Formats: sequence, C-alpha cells, structure tokens
Amino acid sequence: MSRAALLLVVTGCVGAEFVRQPDPKPCVEPAATPAKSPEVEAEAREAFASFIGAVERSDFDGAFRLLDASLKRRYSPERLKSDFALEPRGVALVSRLKVALARPVQLAGDRATVVVAEGRVALAVRESDGWHVASLDGDAAGK
Repeated sequence: MSRAALLLVVTGCVGAEFVRQPDPKPCVEPAATPAKSPEVEAEAREAFASFIGAVERSDFDGAFRLLDASLKRRYSPERLKSDFALEPRGVALVSRLKVALARPVQLAGDRATVVVAEGRVALAVRESDGWHVASLDGDAAGK
C-alpha cells in the first residue's frame, strides 16, 4: 500500500472512491449548531434592545450597525433617519418591539424571533460579528 493510500485509510478519508460516492464519514465535520442557552437568548435579546435604544436616541449610525447584512445593503444611516422621521409606523414598530421584549425569545439555529403581534415577529440573525436585526415586523409563518 502506498504511503498516500495508507494515510487516507488511517485518517478515515476515502481515496478514489470519494469521487464516485459520498463518504459516510466525511473528513471534515460540519460546524455544530450553537446551543440554545440563556446566554444565547440574552445576546439576541440585547441586539433588539440595543437597536431600540439607538432609535430612541436618534443614533441612526448605531442603529445601522445593528442591522443584518441584507438590510445594510439597502439602507444607510441617513435613510434610516429619514424613514423614521417620515413614517410614523417605524416608531410604532420599535415601540411594539420594546413591549414584546418582555416575552421569550425563540431560537432556531442562527435565528431569533420574538412575537410582536398575532402572527408577526421581530427577527434577529447571528452573523460573524454577533446578532443583528433583520426585521421588526415579519410574518411568523415565514420567520
């Protein structure tokens, strides 16, 4: 047996067979889903609370930093400020989220939701640098 083939056998990886069929025991284990814990729930809750605080202080640069990546591509701090100034519904959504934070935060992998109204949830997602707000008023069924 060649040295390379022996190495593949010892490490549990499949040699040429790997190309032909999936390896039932992959060489690299997938990353574990983060555990649901009070600490993780608190981190997600803090993202919502920090966003609320930033909006209430009119700190739209801070609020922008708390948005998830997809919202950051569509918004700017200036647009957030403008939207909150021109659209009374934005202030109402933030107020509703503030009240909702008394409820449990539900975790599902890298997503955290809190019920803000019947059939409606606020959504935060965990990104590489922590939790970020993805929605203040999403459809609970589509979380």
